[in-house]
Amino acid sequence: MRLDSLREPFVNATRRTALVGIVLIIAGNALFYFIARPVIRRSRARQKRIHELVENTRSVVIILKPTVGGEAFLVCDFNRAAERVFGKDRVDVMGELITDALPGIRATGLLDILRRVSRSGQPENIPAAVYTGEAASRDAVWLELYLYRLSSGELVIIAGDVSNHHQAEEALRESEARWRSIIELHDQAIVIVDQQHDIRFVNRAAVTLFGKTSPNLIGVPFGYPMVQGEVAEIEILRPGKGIAYTEMRVIPMRWSGEEHFLLFLRDVSAYKRAEGDLRKLFQAIEQSPAAVVITDVDGRIEYVNPKFTESTGYTYAEVVGKNPRFLKSGYTPAKDYEEMWRTISSGHVWHGEFYNRRKSGKSFWELVSIAPVRDARGKITHYVAVKEDIDERKATEDRLRHAQKMETIGQLTGGLAHDFNNLLAIIIGNLQLLDEKRDLDGETRELIADALWSAERGAQLTHRLLVFARRQRLNPRVTNLNNVVSEMTGLLRRTIGEKITINEHLAPNLWKAMVDRSQLESSLLNLVVNSRDAMPSGGSLTISTGNTQLPQSPAANVEDATPGDYVVLRVSDSGVGMPQEVLERIFEPFFTTKKLGEGSGLGLSMVYGFVRQSGGQIFVDSVPGEGTTVRLYLPRVVGEEVEESTARLAMGSHTAGGEVVMVVEDDGRVRKTAAAILRKQGYEVVEAPDAASALARIESLPRLDLLFTDVVLPNGRNGVELAEEVLALRPEAQVLFTSGYAMSTLFADSPWDGEVDLLVKPYQRDQLTAKVHELLGRHVAEHAANPGARPA
Repeated sequence: MRLDSLREPFVNATRRTALVGIVLIIAGNALFYFIARPVIRRSRARQKRIHELVENTRSVVIILKPTVGGEAFLVCDFNRAAERVFGKDRVDVMGELITDALPGIRATGLLDILRRVSRSGQPENIPAAVYTGEAASRDAVWLELYLYRLSSGELVIIAGDVSNHHQAEEALRESEARWRSIIELHDQAIVIVDQQHDIRFVNRAAVTLFGKTSPNLIGVPFGYPMVQGEVAEIEILRPGKGIAYTEMRVIPMRWSGEEHFLLFLRDVSAYKRAEGDLRKLFQAIEQSPAAVVITDVDGRIEYVNPKFTESTGYTYAEVVGKNPRFLKSGYTPAKDYEEMWRTISSGHVWHGEFYNRRKSGKSFWELVSIAPVRDARGKITHYVAVKEDIDERKATEDRLRHAQKMETIGQLTGGLAHDFNNLLAIIIGNLQLLDEKRDLDGETRELIADALWSAERGAQLTHRLLVFARRQRLNPRVTNLNNVVSEMTGLLRRTIGEKITINEHLAPNLWKAMVDRSQLESSLLNLVVNSRDAMPSGGSLTISTGNTQLPQSPAANVEDATPGDYVVLRVSDSGVGMPQEVLERIFEPFFTTKKLGEGSGLGLSMVYGFVRQSGGQIFVDSVPGEGTTVRLYLPRVVGEEVEESTARLAMGSHTAGGEVVMVVEDDGRVRKTAAAILRKQGYEVVEAPDAASALARIESLPRLDLLFTDVVLPNGRNGVELAEEVLALRPEAQVLFTSGYAMSTLFADSPWDGEVDLLVKPYQRDQLTAKVHELLGRHVAEHAANPGARPA
């Protein structure tokens, strides 16, 4: 117990001492950490900056560690620039001997210098030397090296790639030698004078020009006034050779560190003598409105004037020395060229036309005259061609021919349709009269029905012909094309089937057009059906609308284009397309590419006639294998938009009761049929073959309720003129016109220049009787409301 009591104070003291020591150690470490932390942070940041500097410098930096007694060196570091210059990856060279990593240094003696720096500790600089070896992008590089030893004993190589600088110096030396050689051999005199205007250098041409040797010219005052930046004309007096007319250009320069003047002198004596005559000739050709080409006897071009470059797109430098065959388009027959060469080589002038091609690839027509050029002995030395661009004239001729052809076809088809309508009117009228007989058997009535159906189909055919000929009467109204397309989309989808997708792109704020809606719908249906037939395996069809404006100078393929605002209806398909020879004929009646029995060839001709009669334009773009786009340009409504009026005069109920109707028709059979139909309705009918006969018979009639007259009558007076004279005599009479075609111009400047009652041939019995009932019923209603008033 006493021993424990004695030990206890010592143990407690030891424990307290240990605890104090631990606290002091911890406190000391904490104090050291807080004091040293900023220093450590700055040290690490400095190391990081140094590392980034070394990594990002453009100079090569390699750190080596001596080994084997300082005879060999291991690679310790290798920056990015070293990787780029030597074409080596850092990972591949780290820890490698420098001689293994970069074998090319053996030839440079760098290893011995490294050993010397390692032993002496003195830095060394190695001038630029070529290094051949590992560069990835070139076989050799020029390097300027700096070597020094670190306190750790490691060696640092800093290398600058001076390859570009070295190559520039070499190029400069070569350039100086080359230009000196060129200047010496130049055929133009070159002189260098100092600020005092004393000659310091002359080339061989200058020696020849002055007529003196080079030593006799160096140091001699130049003796002629010099104006910088301008071409001056000077006269040099040469001993024994007379005066040389010379053009001189003065250029300031630095030579051997001093200001000098570089003089270019050109002997123009020969040019001076011929300058007057040549200037006039040259200016005439240069300013000629026709292209001028001069070739040698083999056809190589020696000269072209500016008009040639303007017409063809080729520059002077591009054509000189070449044969004009590069202008060939391939469409001019070879026999034409053979005849041309045969003519001009025999000494005669050749005239003709070429269908050539511009640099842009566009073909054009030229009117060409080629004449031989002879020397003083009569030998042919050159050929001169004068060429006129007649492309626009040819295009105009083509447009005129096309317009004339379409007009001629229109006149022919219109006339045929008119005569055919008269025949159909007789056939349909007589068939309907036969059908009214009560004693006919079923077979006869079936035959009559078949005949009527065929006649009606013929009437549809003539209707399409009249639309093409622009002689079908239209009923134009203010129309929104977007509404037409939207309302027809369902019908069109059913028409073309499920294999073809219809896309609509209808322009907002679309202008309105003044067109016959029924004709527009028929035209759109025709275009869609054509597109369907062009896509037998399916495809896409796009119908779009838009506003546009035709410019003052329409394209060459636009017939009679009137500038102005138009509403456009486009129908585009992804079908088989059409070649050019088909495009040129698509609007001709009865022309079709479909199989026999699959089409009448009147669809597009009807669309053409409708658009042209409406004052519009039609364009067709097609590429074989890529599809077709048809664009209808319809004139925009100008001024007030007049909506279609639905107001009608009350007809009242009308029953025939002895009213007098005069039928005026030059075709006796048509007149006979119409009169028979009206007589069966209870009317009293008076017939006349022309206007004169009609007027003569009217004078003896006690009353006349209705005049039914053909528009086109023989013997110099038409139905419109007849109607005006009849109304002057019988103002209470109604007038009904008929015609195989209805040309709006027939009613111009007349009381019927607007609304007119017209029955288009061939008409059916019911159409004739209904129209006559309507007019006579209107007459009764108007007379009851206003007795004595003359019908409008």
